[in-house]
Amino acid sequence: MIAEYAKAIIICVVAILSGIILGNSAVWVFNRIPGKWLCDYGKEPDEELLHSTYQRIKSTPWKYCFSCLYVLAAIKLGFENPAYALIALMTCWILMEMAIADIKYMIVPDQFVILLMVAAVGFVPHHEGGPFEGIWGGLVGFAIMLTIGLLGKLIYKRDSLGGGDIKVFGALGLCMGVKGILCVFVLSVFLSVGHIAYLAARKRIKPGEERPLVPYIAVSAAICLVILHEIGYNIMVYL
Repeated sequence: MIAEYAKAIIICVVAILSGIILGNSAVWVFNRIPGKWLCDYGKEPDEELLHSTYQRIKSTPWKYCFSCLYVLAAIKLGFENPAYALIALMTCWILMEMAIADIKYMIVPDQFVILLMVAAVGFVPHHEGGPFEGIWGGLVGFAIMLTIGLLGKLIYKRDSLGGGDIKVFGALGLCMGVKGILCVFVLSVFLSVGHIAYLAARKRIKPGEERPLVPYIAVSAAICLVILHEIGYNIMVYL
């Protein structure tokens, strides 16, 4: 009994420290990444991106908000599976950096996409479908977004998805496998359509206005990684 209490205390302490580090570093790192990461190919960063002291996102209140989210997620996952918790939280951190970049600058740095692909290695022991599950998931994720992008271009005669969105979904598929990436896709559709409908009802969005997609993907992936992984992503069956 004493050993169980000690283990629980250790998990909570480590989870709290990890959550604080992840939450604070999300703000610190984003404010200090090279400005060229946040520019389109062939373009130079403006004065805002080059200024070393400019806060792209404010420390207050965001570092506190992010830290609280990571602490709660770390405690939950820490009690379930500490090894999985480590890689899942790191993946959520990478996705958060991508989402912030997409919201503020409508761009997804390739460097974070590469980090997401590296993180996929940590998910290999946790895939139910074996070591090749991630590869199939990456192919499925890439194919889904590429198909949507091609159909959008065919229908609207312009790019409806950025190349960054396609790369992010493919890299995320490597992490989550086939069921996981399909679950993220379903949730992303519901979240994006619901949010855009809300904005349209409040007249906060203009017809034809472009919206960043990665934030919806990041939130959906976090829900899957932290909550729905317990039920094997069977939310698709329920829906």
